[in-house]
Amino acid sequence: MIKVIVADDQYPVLEFLAQTVPWGELGLAVAAQCSDGVEALEACRTNRPGILISDIGMPKLNGLELIASAKAENPDLEVVILSCHDEFHYVREAIKLGVTDYIHKESLQPEELTELLRKIVRLIEARSEARDKTESLSRALDQGNAAIKSEFIRNTIRNPIVGEQKWLAELKDFGIADRTVPYLPVLLYPNRYSGLLARFGTEELLTYAFDNALDELIDKPGIGVSFRFSPKIRFILFPYPKSLKVNQYEIVRGRLTKLLSAFGELGIAVSAVTGQAVSAPQEWKKSLTALLESVDQRFYASEGTVYKWNAFRTSPSDIFSHYQKAIDDFRHAITNESDPYRMVVREWMQLLRDERYPAETVRTWLIKLLLDIEVKFKSLQDFDDGESIQDLHRQVLGMESIYEVEDFLAAFVEEKIRLVRTLKRESARPEIREAKKYVAARLHEKIGMEEAALALHLNPSHFSRIFKQETGETFIEYVTRQKMEKAKELLDHTGKSIEQIGEALGYDNTSYFIKIFKSVYGFSPKEYRLSQ
Repeated sequence: MIKVIVADDQYPVLEFLAQTVPWGELGLAVAAQCSDGVEALEACRTNRPGILISDIGMPKLNGLELIASAKAENPDLEVVILSCHDEFHYVREAIKLGVTDYIHKESLQPEELTELLRKIVRLIEARSEARDKTESLSRALDQGNAAIKSEFIRNTIRNPIVGEQKWLAELKDFGIADRTVPYLPVLLYPNRYSGLLARFGTEELLTYAFDNALDELIDKPGIGVSFRFSPKIRFILFPYPKSLKVNQYEIVRGRLTKLLSAFGELGIAVSAVTGQAVSAPQEWKKSLTALLESVDQRFYASEGTVYKWNAFRTSPSDIFSHYQKAIDDFRHAITNESDPYRMVVREWMQLLRDERYPAETVRTWLIKLLLDIEVKFKSLQDFDDGESIQDLHRQVLGMESIYEVEDFLAAFVEEKIRLVRTLKRESARPEIREAKKYVAARLHEKIGMEEAALALHLNPSHFSRIFKQETGETFIEYVTRQKMEKAKELLDHTGKSIEQIGEALGYDNTSYFIKIFKSVYGFSPKEYRLSQ
């Protein structure tokens, strides 16, 4: 609906317009009826209407002053003047202000105003459609250019540079015209990509956020040129002229720091590793390839920083020589509910940093460690349907930073400690344990108290009574809490939509699932995911 502001200091006129014009039929909604110019201007600022219908002779701010101020802030605003004034100078001033039409109150007919508004609606819709087409074409061109640049940088790295002149001509098309000036390549990458993807919902939206920031701060003449290599990796090429008077690296570093700060405002932690300045095509290929292959250096680098590439050497020693001690330390911290468990995590992470094992080896070591802990405590788990093991693999394999590994391992150990503490408090009655196993195995279904009791060969009334006595909550309250805890886990560690998570937990009505989640935690699933 197109919003309309009506301004007139005569209340009968406002009532007449409200009752005689078929606003809804025209696709219009009256956002405010104002009796003076100041009130009308504030309404225009608050509602940003498509149409303003205004008298000229109003208190505090007359109609012409109102129109001038409103149009200055919203040039697309369509204005209709209703007035008793017919002097030429009013008409002339109205024309200067771009007023759509000028109607005398004495001769005003509802049909006349309705037809005029219908024409204005068509005008606004046509303008909106034209703008959408222009923006769509612009996006298509931008995306096409981004795709061409992506293909160029991938080919430069992966394939031999054949036809140097053609390669140089493409560089010129991308904004690198002066080949006498060296360039400094930079690899830009987000930290904790899987978490960002879960928060943004789609790869397309995250890519848009990246490209928009680069377009605003980097892709400008004389500043630099960015290339999207993959959803996770961007290359930036900064002009790097030789100079004894100016520290070019500090200039580049300053621009990167500003860029990282802009990403930070979007809640995106980003790091940048700078390469070696290049001039010749083969130098470009060598430097870009070195940056791309700096996986291990990036794994140990601090998050959200700018740092220089180096020939990073990893340890040739065997990480698994420490494995038995690691598994003993973590099992001991869990079974003894050790408060300083974070210290245990930090000590092992420091060992990995000191030794600088290859990132892939660390991930393999971590997966084995976590799975062995799972096996050790499997008897304490209510159930294991295999999905948690798959999630564990997926999450660990997606980790590209030792800091991400450290946080994940700490959370994993903390969860196991909570499990031990919970089980120590829980009833030893076998009926209750079996009931909880029953629930855990069916979180994807609708679970009722009576069918659970029958499945456990118990009288429903007796089952309901002993469950409340032993746990302090009703069976349905327990089921709901377990489903909501699982919902939080899925929101944290998967990219599933809220609707998909609701369905996975047996809720065929998404609105009901959201309502239950909010009643338990005080905020909606969307609000929870955005806060993480």
